[in-house]
Amino acid sequence: MWQLYNDNMDQTPNPIKVKYNFAAHYGLVLGGYIAFFYLLSLVFGANLFVNLLNTAGLIATPFLCYHLAVKYRDKGCNGVVRFGMVWSFGVWLFLFAGLIMAVIYFIHFQWIAPAFIEDTFNQTLVMLEQMNYDQKALDTLADMDMPTPIQMAVSYIFAYIIGGAVLFLIISPFVVRKPTNPTSTDDTPYQPYQSSNNSNQESNDDKTLS
Repeated sequence: MWQLYNDNMDQTPNPIKVKYNFAAHYGLVLGGYIAFFYLLSLVFGANLFVNLLNTAGLIATPFLCYHLAVKYRDKGCNGVVRFGMVWSFGVWLFLFAGLIMAVIYFIHFQWIAPAFIEDTFNQTLVMLEQMNYDQKALDTLADMDMPTPIQMAVSYIFAYIIGGAVLFLIISPFVVRKPTNPTSTDDTPYQPYQSSNNSNQESNDDKTLS
């Protein structure tokens, strides 16, 4: 009997492990989806068509995340899932997607466009100066060291985690599904309550017939 119990325990999937496996698998899907639009801008540059595609992709991202969460609920949780499970799944989903994008960002900043970080930083300073930002604060920013490509890539991972946590606060309530109430398995037909007077009357009738 003990061996049978161990076998049943081994066959029962660990819900935490299932969540990580689904988050890793679907994180590849989400990471590939985001990478497609990023590489699209990188290859073809900023133009009207690419900007429209990127905007459409950004709008469709919550719907893709909802679809992945529903698949996790139906396939990994047998159709029943709580808010906390969906939310944590979303955080891990964006963590894995962020890891994929971090590699792409690092390659971009390190080898494809080594001056990208510096140019972006300088453009930010010019924009702040045009907005009449405090000069002392601008001087402080100008004296700061430039972040390295690996630092930028890691910062993007945290940005994805925070973004996923916020997004799934909105998505999770639409994915949650509580277990249904179990139905009764008793096949005995329903019998209405009978008062004691009726019972006595039935007893007298039986005696008369006998």
